[in-house]
Amino acid sequence: MKAKLDQIREHALAQIKSCDTTEKLNEIRVSILGKKGELTAVLKQMGGLSPEERPIIGQVANEIREYISDEIDEKVAELKKLQQQKKLETETI
Repeated sequence: MKAKLDQIREHALAQIKSCDTTEKLNEIRVSILGKKGELTAVLKQMGGLSPEERPIIGQVANEIREYISDEIDEKVAELKKLQQQKKLETETI
């Protein structure tokens, strides 16, 4: 299960880095972190884990969720800054 979580993280990071609009970033957020997202689907399978494994996998999953969310937020801020710069370049007084 940890390998699956790492795979989700790498896949999400690749999608985030290649994204060029905030709308696409929001779609990525929903597809991975949303109610029916990839990460949520893996977390639903935690019931089948042994009691010793659950806290470990839960901690890893929460760290990955936070990491992906932070990466998306950073990319959104970067895109907004680029949009603002383009807008300022095109506007003239």
